[in-house]
Amino acid sequence: MSSKQGEVEKDELLRQLHATQTQLERERRRGCDLEALLGDIVETIGDPVVAFDSDDRLLICNPAFRKTFPIACATLDRDTTFETLFRRAVEAGEIVPTSSDDEVLAGSTLGSDCQEAWIAQCLKMHRSYGGILTQKMGDGRWLRWRERCHMSGNRVGVATDISALKEAQTLIVNQTEHDPLTGLLNRTVLLDRLQMQIDQHRRAGGTGALVLLDLVKFKEVNDQLGHAAGDEYLVEVARRLKAILRFGDDILRLGGDEFALILSAVQDRDTLESVLKRVRTTLGERLELRSHVLRPAVAMGVCLFPEHGADAADLMKFADNALYLARQQGGERLCFFNANLRDGLQRRGNLVEALRAALEQGQIGVALQPQFSIADGRHAGFEALARWTHEGYEVPPTDFIPVAEEIGLIVQLGQIVLEKSLAILRGMLDAGLAPGVVAVNAAAAQLKHPYFADMVTRLLNEYDIPPYMLEVEITENVLLDRSSVQVEWCLHSLKELGVAIALDDFGTGHASLSHLKRVPVDRLKIDRSFVSGIGQRPEDEVIVRTVVSLAHSLGKTVVAEGVESEEHRVFLCDLGCDVGQGYLISQPLRGTDAHLYLASVGATAQGAVV
Repeated sequence: MSSKQGEVEKDELLRQLHATQTQLERERRRGCDLEALLGDIVETIGDPVVAFDSDDRLLICNPAFRKTFPIACATLDRDTTFETLFRRAVEAGEIVPTSSDDEVLAGSTLGSDCQEAWIAQCLKMHRSYGGILTQKMGDGRWLRWRERCHMSGNRVGVATDISALKEAQTLIVNQTEHDPLTGLLNRTVLLDRLQMQIDQHRRAGGTGALVLLDLVKFKEVNDQLGHAAGDEYLVEVARRLKAILRFGDDILRLGGDEFALILSAVQDRDTLESVLKRVRTTLGERLELRSHVLRPAVAMGVCLFPEHGADAADLMKFADNALYLARQQGGERLCFFNANLRDGLQRRGNLVEALRAALEQGQIGVALQPQFSIADGRHAGFEALARWTHEGYEVPPTDFIPVAEEIGLIVQLGQIVLEKSLAILRGMLDAGLAPGVVAVNAAAAQLKHPYFADMVTRLLNEYDIPPYMLEVEITENVLLDRSSVQVEWCLHSLKELGVAIALDDFGTGHASLSHLKRVPVDRLKIDRSFVSGIGQRPEDEVIVRTVVSLAHSLGKTVVAEGVESEEHRVFLCDLGCDVGQGYLISQPLRGTDAHLYLASVGATAQGAVV
């Protein structure tokens, strides 16, 4: 090779080397520019950004990150790890421990072991898959972190402030889980809260209690003072309950005038009774409302956990059963659930199912109890009474009628009794008998039904019964129903149809005399509890005398129930009482016995005065 050729190749190599160096310098500058640009972008981002290498050591964090964690970022270097930063932030209170569902854990009560377990869980999530993590900050904000591990092994995290979203979620949850009137927890969270307490007591031992409270005579507050006053009453009851109970206990409003207490720690029954006595005493303190002085009172049903069960739904039924018994006993009663009540609950459940089947299969019958003229003993009519024979046993109406009301079957039951009564009445008329007026009881739910009057009209037409031969009996409590306007409208519709209206058990309810002006009542029925006192209790005789006088002054007739002796009849006759009903004349009659009775007393189409 010549020297000239060598020089040429040397120059070419130098030229290529220079070009390569130029290219490398250009790439270096470009890399620096991109690095600077990346730094500018990261610095400019308003949300916290942080990156770690494959060994989980800090690579970069922006000002927003350092501003979010000023204490944790006070000293940073390339050896700072994610775990170091995270622990510093937790210890400084810049991150608040939360549960898996973002519920903040109690700060002062969070033990070191519990906090360490929470930190370990967070570190495991970070190292395993990253993903999305929500954190509660010490300044009250909520950050949602999105982490991604790249092919290079670097892990980058970017946070977004979701405080507004969390506030909206909290508001929605509060509205869903809290009663808007009292601010207490509502029924939707009862079973969850109760089950949580049950599980905790099963693990750690101890006893808790579920208490259901029902305000006594709250309906009278609404009726007398109005619903706005009733709301004020409920708010004050809730305030007093909150002031009584301890930290860790839950107070809930289940709806209407019913509340629930979940007592987290009960040492023994004596301690529990002491707590409930304090509840009753505090609630019963003087309350001035709309110029009225009231003293709130409650009936209570109580069950214990886990002694009475480990399922929240079962305990709720048990406590409700105890409350039901307390209500039945009346007034400020406290009833504890026990084995007898459990058996009673089972029997009631069986009764409910059997009653449903009886209604579907047409097993409800009707008995007729004769009514007679007090003055001369002549037949005046009947009262139709529901009867049910189940498995050869006559179920008392006092057992199955309240159950029908509670489970929403009273309308169906009432229609069956009315239809069967009219069918019996038709049969008597076809037989040439004179049954007089047949009285059929109607519950509030029937009278509130928008088509009740139409249904009565249809049945009267179907059985070709004159309207004056039907009497609808109601109790005083029906007039106190919240839908009293609708009830009164229905009664006026029946009256216009020609059906008579009787007010049953007069004097035992809480209706005022003003109801007699608004409701088209034709006759008052004196309750048997007063009639039985004739000749024994002077105060009962005064009540009977007053009712008869009042009724006649208002142009209404009077029926005395429970007339069982000649002494009763004579006393009522001297007062001018119109009609009697009771064992003195006859027990309730079923089937052809009612026909035979009418024939025996001469109550035929030709011979009876009805």
